[in-house]
Amino acid sequence: MAEWKPRGRDVVIGGVPWLARIADKARAKADGTIGDYIYPCPIDQRFLAEAGLSAEEFMNLATSAKTDDELVNAFLEKSKRKDWSSFQP
Repeated sequence: MAEWKPRGRDVVIGGVPWLARIADKARAKADGTIGDYIYPCPIDQRFLAEAGLSAEEFMNLATSAKTDDELVNAFLEKSKRKDWSSFQP
């Protein structure tokens, strides 16, 4: 079986860089399948700080969303930062 990997660092969903990757890692952490990856890593922590969310709050949001669209909508609703176009992971 291939080792699990989160989506790449360059994947952008809903105009939010890093959201796909951090969501994949949060879901894997919740499922116990994260392997050698770290959630929340330093970049995750910076991303979450800018959003005004804790790692646990984001994990709950990520595991509740059934699709990327649901994830984007829920994240943007809760995020204190609304324009993510300049975020550099």
